Formats: sequence, structure tokens, C-alpha cells
Amino acid sequence: MTRGRGRPAQITPEVWQQFLDEVAAGSTIKDASALVGFHYNVPPRRAQTDKAFAAALRKAKSRGQQVRDAQREELPHGESRYNHLGCRCGDCLAAATAARSARRATTARRDTHDGQVLDLDTGRESPTSFLLPRPSSPAGRAAA
Repeated sequence: MTRGRGRPAQITPEVWQQFLDEVAAGSTIKDASALVGFHYNVPPRRAQTDKAFAAALRKAKSRGQQVRDAQREELPHGESRYNHLGCRCGDCLAAATAARSARRATTARRDTHDGQVLDLDTGRESPTSFLLPRPSSPAGRAAA
């Protein structure tokens, strides 16, 4: 009985094929690795030593990128596409600008009232541009 070097392989060829199928379907290496149950650094390490697997992984990544590109093209133009995909067409630019302006207006309305800062404890206008902490009770100051 002869023994091979190192630890015996725990990942079967079926698991590797499932991993390659997930990558070809558009999953990232990290997501596909998690799905089949091993760490995401295992496939690139195997690709360094197994040339056939390296070629299969390159082919699967290429097909997966085509799938992701097709999915990306189906997304409607708007603020999300501007922010996440870097689309700078007129529709996306206008949507992002309008949404950003609306968020800024909402934030400004929430913090001020007719140009005055509100005291959040009493609801009265504060004459200063910032809020000072309320003094503690006299008993607390005497003990200190």
C-alpha cells in the first residue's frame, strides 16, 4: 500500500463542477465558494497548480462576466445605476441630481426652523448656532 504526499483531497470533482457552474452563472468566486462549502482562496490556489482547472476557471469567469454584463444592461436608468454602475447618461445624471437635492432639502428642514437651530429638549429656538448640554441637577454638582 503506497501513501501519497499531503492530506487527501476533500473536495470531489462533482463539487468542483458545481463551483464552476456557479461561477459561469454569474456568481463571484467568493459567493460560489461559500455555496459549495469551502474557503474562497481554495480555487485560485488550485488554479496555480492544476492547469486544466485554471483553464476551466478562466472560461467560467468569462461566461460569468458576460452574464453579469447582460443583467447590468437590463437595469433601468436612474439614481441607482448612476451610483453603483457609474452610468453618466442624461437620465441617470438627472435622477441622481434630483434625489441628492431632495435629500439635502429634507436634512436642512429637519435641523432648522426659519434659520434658527431648535433646542431639541424644549422645542424652543436656541440663540446659538449649537446646542449646549443641559446642566445636571444641583445635587449632582454638590456631590462632585
